[in-house]
Amino acid sequence: MSSPSPLAQSASPGDVPSDEALEAALRRYAAQNLKLEVRIANLQSDLNYSIRLTKLKALNKKFRIPTVRKAPAIEVARQAIIDKVVMDITQQNCLNYFKTLLQQEGIMIPRFPGNKKSPIPRTALNACGPFHEISSDGHEKLGKQALDMGDIGLPIYGYKDKWSDEIPLMNFVPNSRTAAAIGHLFLDFIEMTMDKGSEIGWQYVIQDTIRATFAPDIDPEVYAICRLIKSVHNTIIEAFWRWLKEKLGRNLKEFILIGKTERIFSADIDFHVSLFYWIFIPLLQAKLDEFRLWWNHHRVRVQQEKNMPSGHVPADAFAHPENYGGIDCRIAVPQAAVDDMRQMLTDEVGSRESHLSWYDLEFAELAAQVYSHIGKPTLSLETAWDVFQQMAQPIADVIEL
Repeated sequence: MSSPSPLAQSASPGDVPSDEALEAALRRYAAQNLKLEVRIANLQSDLNYSIRLTKLKALNKKFRIPTVRKAPAIEVARQAIIDKVVMDITQQNCLNYFKTLLQQEGIMIPRFPGNKKSPIPRTALNACGPFHEISSDGHEKLGKQALDMGDIGLPIYGYKDKWSDEIPLMNFVPNSRTAAAIGHLFLDFIEMTMDKGSEIGWQYVIQDTIRATFAPDIDPEVYAICRLIKSVHNTIIEAFWRWLKEKLGRNLKEFILIGKTERIFSADIDFHVSLFYWIFIPLLQAKLDEFRLWWNHHRVRVQQEKNMPSGHVPADAFAHPENYGGIDCRIAVPQAAVDDMRQMLTDEVGSRESHLSWYDLEFAELAAQVYSHIGKPTLSLETAWDVFQQMAQPIADVIEL
């Protein structure tokens, strides 16, 4: 006998959550564009609050939760879309990309039923739930060779959950190919499936040590500690990089190359590299975080033959695996153990700052002083090179003293 839909279950609310907790949860579900039955199930999971569809609609009305059925005025919607589209210099993104971004700002715009892009080819995959397997890899499309700006390089390193499609972590790093740097990004994950690259060394050691200590009953012959595979077979995350390149990477590259094409940046001036990183890394990481948020909140296409969730929102499957037939595969690791591993890694290869910092502390202090001296102008990707020019001469004057 099939189980009844959450919409048909009788309500037994128990302790009613506070208005603040309810509103926060409902706005989070709206930002993820979850179906109504999923929102009802999540209220039960997150707040132990069981309701039916009528009550959910009443709560949405009470807290003015945005919906596509009550879209903003056409002028507001048009301007919101224009503000996003003007940043899409290479015009690589579809309307649904901007629609999902605007959801995070509480602006719900109805779907436009246009042509869909070709889906990414995928092979049959299997996993039990979140953190059963995590794929990791580095992305070099904004590296030194791609930018051709001297020592400027912007590699990205990311982790992707196989079962849910969630991206738990994705950062710009000074070097995505050293074991020490990537070792300091690790310490968070259970099962690793990653590229066969030189950067995996310390990740393997940390994973092996933590699992042997806190999950000794897991047979490494059945559930491998780490699998080293070539990029062409690491489809979980390799296919994802194409989305990053098309949706974000090309636009970021255009903004970065302005400094080269307009001769603002000189690879022959040493402090130009540090100044570039001081200005651009926070801005670029913010855009990367925005893209990661979009990915985790977009709806994955339906695949009837898939043995794992499909047609779902990655962030929801990651947070509520029980609603999708999965199990949470995380293993509790005390913070003290993580701290011990961090100290061990620091003793062996150096501190996190020494491997993941883009410039030294002395330059950071100088740049902050100069930025304050010129009046702290607004920093964005559109103004970044203007601010670079305003700061370059004062810094040069100090360095030449």
